[in-house]
Amino acid sequence: MAITAKRGAMVANLHVSRQSDVPVYRQIVTQLTYMIEMGQLHDGERLPGSRLLADNLGINRNTVAHAYRELRARGLVEARGRNGMVVVGGQQARSASAARERARAVLEAAARECVELGLSTAEIQELVADFAGRVADAAPKVCFVECNADRADYFSGELEKHLGIPIEPLVLGAFEPADQHHDLVLTTFFHLAEARSLLRRPTTDVIALVVAPHIRTLLEIAKVPGSRTVGLWYAADDQAASIRDSLAQAGVTNIEVLTGTTDAHLRGIDLVVVPSEMPDLRARFAGRVRVIEFGNVLDAASLRMVSDVVRDLRPTASPQPRPRQQDR
Repeated sequence: MAITAKRGAMVANLHVSRQSDVPVYRQIVTQLTYMIEMGQLHDGERLPGSRLLADNLGINRNTVAHAYRELRARGLVEARGRNGMVVVGGQQARSASAARERARAVLEAAARECVELGLSTAEIQELVADFAGRVADAAPKVCFVECNADRADYFSGELEKHLGIPIEPLVLGAFEPADQHHDLVLTTFFHLAEARSLLRRPTTDVIALVVAPHIRTLLEIAKVPGSRTVGLWYAADDQAASIRDSLAQAGVTNIEVLTGTTDAHLRGIDLVVVPSEMPDLRARFAGRVRVIEFGNVLDAASLRMVSDVVRDLRPTASPQPRPRQQDR
């Protein structure tokens, strides 16, 4: 009960501004980092679920997921199954360097002066966040576009690990193209045409990455006799059809896109393949048929190419004001 109450208080203390030039996800990261560093959140304490926090702040759930990934990359939180995101880096965060302590002293003095000038707490917070965003690391603004939230979140996280910069996940049909202002848009070849039509700008390019099945996936599929069938069970039919066509081009033709999970649908099926980003789908086939995850991996050559593009973009990225966005 105490944890629930504390999480509720934490949500109440979080505020975001859609009028700020600082992306909403970064505003969340900044405030939660401060709470952890100041001891308002301790190791082992659970953060609100992304859906709950998004509903309370009136923003997209993907924005909160992006903020949580950033905190995880900083070593401040970690995912613990059903417990969700839990604070783990509190002690380390509070052992801040002398430079950080000096920065706090400078900010405290500046905040006091701002109060004397008549500014409200909210106005001071917005000014600090806005200024920090302008002078922060001039990494290019990059997003990854997919057709569902699970895949967008999964591949954005993989790209963040490789590129070392935040990657914003975008879901087709869930954002306003006019509100998006990126230096680089990444997607898969399957969605390249649609992403380009929506997001390409004079200063924004859209690049497709190759997504390939993991070798372990191919080996498991190859074990199934040609007289038997491999079933594909995906949340979206177009994704399953795309996987089926890719495998067919590789010579694997005993593939069937499943339309249901009853025993009748599984008749003649030796193996069911589910997407790696949605492992919970396994439960629908428990005890009836062997199930493996597809094991998508980003092509190594594609990652090298994107790394080169991002490196070329860095010198030209500048902390100039960007158009105000509704929810980033």
